[in-house]
Amino acid sequence: LDDYAFMVWGLVELYESTYKTSYLHEAIRLSDLMTTHFWDAKNGGLFMTADDSEKLIIRSKQIYDGAIPSGNSVAAVNLLRLGHITGRTDFLEKAESITKAFSGSVEKHPPGHAHLVMALQYAMHPNFEVVITGKPGATDTTAMLQALNRPFTPAKIVVFRPADPTAAAEIIRMAPYTKFMVSNNGKATAYVCTNFVCRLPTTDISQMLANLRMETK
Repeated sequence: LDDYAFMVWGLVELYESTYKTSYLHEAIRLSDLMTTHFWDAKNGGLFMTADDSEKLIIRSKQIYDGAIPSGNSVAAVNLLRLGHITGRTDFLEKAESITKAFSGSVEKHPPGHAHLVMALQYAMHPNFEVVITGKPGATDTTAMLQALNRPFTPAKIVVFRPADPTAAAEIIRMAPYTKFMVSNNGKATAYVCTNFVCRLPTTDISQMLANLRMETK
């Protein structure tokens, strides 16, 4: 489980650093494999070993977050982020199920489950999807993406949708809600959304950041 969870974490970070859809595609693929082969359909959460791996006396589950977070905690945050990037409700539901499955352990000793508490906080507070559509590498696109990295907004995901429909086909396939998020007059355009309900698009960076501040109040 840890191998899958930490690999997906790295891939999501790479996507939000480069906006290369190949990283996002692999993160989704591995998350689907993880939830298929490690999921506890009866009690929720993820087993440490897959259903098609070596047969053990017992399939254990771990949740303690020490110096290295547990696979379940990392997977919960991953699924929340991927759920908001792609709009996939099954990822969001799986993440919620993980937090519920281990709620008793968290209640008894919150400091030992710091990463899972972070996932819980992410799930309980408003989440923000910011979609930037524009020409890859253009000055206005780059400036808009860089501006989003300055304010600390932990419950925020950023998706880049190329303005050209052909170039945008891959991200639209993985995140269908971006299909109609087009650029305004050929300029880089920002859509700031809260749980997929969006404010009016803007080409102004100051307005984009103001929209984020308005949403986070």
